[in-house]
Amino acid sequence: MEVVSVLILIITSVAVFLTAAVAFWPEAAPHTDAGPGQGSTGDDSGTGPTTLEGTLTRQLLAGEISRPQYRQALARLAERDDQRHPMSVPESGGSGACP
Repeated sequence: MEVVSVLILIITSVAVFLTAAVAFWPEAAPHTDAGPGQGSTGDDSGTGPTTLEGTLTRQLLAGEISRPQYRQALARLAERDDQRHPMSVPESGGSGACP
């Protein structure tokens, strides 16, 4: 009789554990097929990079561009950013300037 009760206890414990595991298992994102005119970007995460730097990094890691091409593209990006948004150095002697 003791063997039966221990067996029932083990089976119940396994069932509770499996139920909890299924309840808390992370769900996969639903797969959506690309419609007409929507090409695949090759990115498996579902969302692509949102910045040019991210796109360049993804291309480098995927082997689409070489390391020198990556560096050249980042240098051009830095030059363009410097032209569009130049940094200004505060004048000395103004309020809040360090001595």
